[in-house]
Amino acid sequence: MKKFLLILLAAFFSLTLIGAEYAVRITKGGEAVSKEFWITREEIEQAFNATVANAASQGIILDPYFDSYFTPSELGLKTMIIPYIVDEKLIDYFAWESNLIPSEEEIDAETDSMMEMYTSSPDMVEQIEAIYGSMDAFRSEIRNYVSDALKAELVQESVAPLNDDALAAYFEEFKTEIKNQFETIRARHILVTEEATATGLMDRINSGEITFAEAALQFSIDSSTAANGGELGSIVRGQTVPEFEEAILAAPIGELYGPVQSEFGYHLIIVEERNEINSLEDVVNSASYNDFVSGYQNDTYNRWIESYIEENKFDYEILDNELLFYNEYAKAKATEETANEFFVEIASGIFGDGTSSEASLMEYAAFIELSEMLGFTDSPDYETAIRNLFEAGEKRGMIVQKMYDLDSENPEVAAAYYNALLEELENTFMNQDLLQQQLSSYGQSFVDYVFNTIGEIESGLTSVLEKEISDGLRADVLYILIRNNSLSLELDYSPDWRKEKLNQRLGYLEALIQVEPSEAAQTEIESIISELEQIEAEAETPAATE
Repeated sequence: MKKFLLILLAAFFSLTLIGAEYAVRITKGGEAVSKEFWITREEIEQAFNATVANAASQGIILDPYFDSYFTPSELGLKTMIIPYIVDEKLIDYFAWESNLIPSEEEIDAETDSMMEMYTSSPDMVEQIEAIYGSMDAFRSEIRNYVSDALKAELVQESVAPLNDDALAAYFEEFKTEIKNQFETIRARHILVTEEATATGLMDRINSGEITFAEAALQFSIDSSTAANGGELGSIVRGQTVPEFEEAILAAPIGELYGPVQSEFGYHLIIVEERNEINSLEDVVNSASYNDFVSGYQNDTYNRWIESYIEENKFDYEILDNELLFYNEYAKAKATEETANEFFVEIASGIFGDGTSSEASLMEYAAFIELSEMLGFTDSPDYETAIRNLFEAGEKRGMIVQKMYDLDSENPEVAAAYYNALLEELENTFMNQDLLQQQLSSYGQSFVDYVFNTIGEIESGLTSVLEKEISDGLRADVLYILIRNNSLSLELDYSPDWRKEKLNQRLGYLEALIQVEPSEAAQTEIESIISELEQIEAEAETPAATE
């Protein structure tokens, strides 16, 4: 898994280091290695952005400041990424000192091949130019990627060679684990509650009075397999209870076996196929060979990188102040004692003279989180830290909820809170896979949540508009309401619903042009009026023809 993550990260590390700001220094035996093997802020940012995008595609949105039980904060993720980038840099270092560098001719040839594939149609060329600005810029990116990929192949061949001797040695060393992972058994069973029932069915099947499949359908209490003749599919070791596993390993192929007692009842079993792994040749001839090779490469790589780091005394030092602070903070949270010590230190720095001094966003976040962890939320400094982080930082994530809990009547706070609710819905609806997953998992409950949240946003922001607020904030609130209205228009296409929401949207737009006139808003107003007139005309048509 570690190697897989490294390979993913490698695709993002094609950066020019001229004038780079370094975030992490790599050392060997306590001495800094050449700067070309250090980690820049931009490299961390690239890997971070790729990881965040992947998480967002799965519906996971990271908080900018606060860790949660399941996910790190954005800064937490950056510190988690560092060791993987360090390993990638050490691969580069190993390649350099071992002269495992692809030739310019090899890089150019592979780059040309990939360019031919990507530029096979005018449409693709147009898209590439739109994204990268020019084909030369795109070729440069491809060439960097190819160079890294070829270098990775050379390193892999060096540390985890794919030859018979290496694979045979790996097989013998991990034979038990490999057998457990790759041996498969295909079997059927009938499960009943009483031993006498099982014995009676066994006699009837052996006499030909009833087939195994018929008996499974009529008598098996395993509803997931009964209708399919008791078919269990392909089973690997450790997948079933011990008594059943022992039986399917001992049963003769194709013969009725049992009864076998387990915690579930009594089983009658027919083993149809057993793919045993006793030699490397068995693995090579099995459907699991590619998985075996991947396991060999991953395990061998992981052992090599650990040994390489230990033998050469490689280490790293974080240079970026923000990352360094978070790293120290994460360590301090491990125990109540160290958390208290760290809390006193940062509290003294922020509020030492009784007033709030200028602190970093992460210092405020750490103070807030430690206050909650240690039970200091009654302190006025806790509220001050929340207000300062809300004012200075991003208006998203848990800080918005914390600020809303403190001051829900504040129009700016309310606007940020309802905007955060809307963004959560928008992110779900923009990701069709995630939307379908939510609908499949929660059904009507999710639908109700969506409608209720849209209604809550409408109600809450309408109340904000009734207050004395600046024109700028009024425009911001109206834009949020218009986005919320766009979402509601997607949910129900009945004429009455659409008419109601269009009238609502018309009101928002008419209010918007009073504080922020725009041609686009006026054009949409005219379009909505026209659509509403059409809806009215269609509603009157049946009555006129009767």
